[in-house]
Amino acid sequence: MTKDTRYIILGYPRSGTTLLSRLLDAHPDVSCPPETHLFTAAARFLSEQDNVEGPPIGVLAGVNFLGVEAEDVLNPLRKMCFGFHERAAQGAPIWVEKTGVDIFHIDKLKLLLEGHAKFILLWRNPLDVIPSNVDLAEKMGAPLTDVWQDTRSWICPFEGLAQSWVQRSQDLRAFQDAIGEDCHALKYEDLTQDPASTLSELFRFMGAQGDATDVVSQAFTREPNIGLGDFRIDGMTEVRPPDPKAWRTRLPRMAAGRVVKIVAEEMEHLGYDVPKTPKRPSRETAVRQFTMAAQMKRNTPDGTS
Repeated sequence: MTKDTRYIILGYPRSGTTLLSRLLDAHPDVSCPPETHLFTAAARFLSEQDNVEGPPIGVLAGVNFLGVEAEDVLNPLRKMCFGFHERAAQGAPIWVEKTGVDIFHIDKLKLLLEGHAKFILLWRNPLDVIPSNVDLAEKMGAPLTDVWQDTRSWICPFEGLAQSWVQRSQDLRAFQDAIGEDCHALKYEDLTQDPASTLSELFRFMGAQGDATDVVSQAFTREPNIGLGDFRIDGMTEVRPPDPKAWRTRLPRMAAGRVVKIVAEEMEHLGYDVPKTPKRPSRETAVRQFTMAAQMKRNTPDGTS
């Protein structure tokens, strides 16, 4: 198999990567299993501490002292990861890897995979991505490790996720510039509003033949594979576009203003409209509003406002 048969989906967690993988897996020539974490693990194996004097501290530097070149480490690591996907593909000529946290290891994935695979880059409006990650952490009982490491210095999880999303989006754009024609970028909003056209463009990039409309239909009539990923996708019967105003009920009112301020520039760069959000009230106004709400609650028979 060549790089034209190997594809890696890169997108921030909760950006629609599971939906995209399910649609791709419905193509008869494509294998896209649930999250394997193969390349995340490979990237961690290759991680280095480079903020030190002297050589970076990590496996590539360590074995170099033994006379082992970097490619002698990278090549068998690639073969191991690729081998698992070829096994899962069961003869399908194209395979696709989707693991939501791969985006946090993009520098090491570039080192490992550039020239050996192609990449599908997925963006989604951060005002949907951010509250969705907060919801996910509450349901799981803990945030994803890579997300937590990116956001742990922030008291407000919404602001921490906003800063994390900006950094990873910028990393993804830089990755796209570096990799060039081996990348295909798309937006979740386009995928859900016009799945057939969006997938048709993606299939052309992948060299996959077939009718995208039939693929979309097949994605929701076949039994999905059981594995790691967003289980809510299993209950879907069709592709539905998101409510563009849903984030207003999912982001706390005052946090929304701070979040939008953080993500605004990157949103504009990606072509998303930056919404207006309420200004933070003065201290006096905030106290007055709080007092009025408390009094109304006390005066309501059932204790609710």
